[in-house]
Amino acid sequence: MAQQRSASPYLWALRVTALVQLALLAVEFATAGQLVMQDMSVLGVHAGTAIAVHVTAGAQLIAAALLVRPGGGPVWPAVVSAAAFGLGFAQAYFGSHMMLGLHVPTALLLVVLVMAVLAASWLPALRNSGSRDSRAGSGIR
Repeated sequence: MAQQRSASPYLWALRVTALVQLALLAVEFATAGQLVMQDMSVLGVHAGTAIAVHVTAGAQLIAAALLVRPGGGPVWPAVVSAAAFGLGFAQAYFGSHMMLGLHVPTALLLVVLVMAVLAASWLPALRNSGSRDSRAGSGIR
């Protein structure tokens, strides 16, 4: 039977930042719904949460990059996190310029990207990939 290892601190950082980002995106969706209903009283919350989403996306990208190096994990979570980070700024641009036909679909894609990283961060394959032994060919001695 394979021995199960605990997750690295880099993987925990990725899990936490992705979870926080999804929570912030839930607030964004709730306030967006109110804005669509012409309740402009939530505009400040929506805008402030958007800034928090950008900061958290940057933290998620850093955590994903650290999972790769020095953590020895796979590259794809960093690539997806980078895509989410960039997409968040495009999405904010569309919203601030009232381009809702682009703002809403990019928001949905952003949620899918962050959710994919969060879900994968709890899978055994990702947990075990960052804990390779140097004798197993990680190249770090």
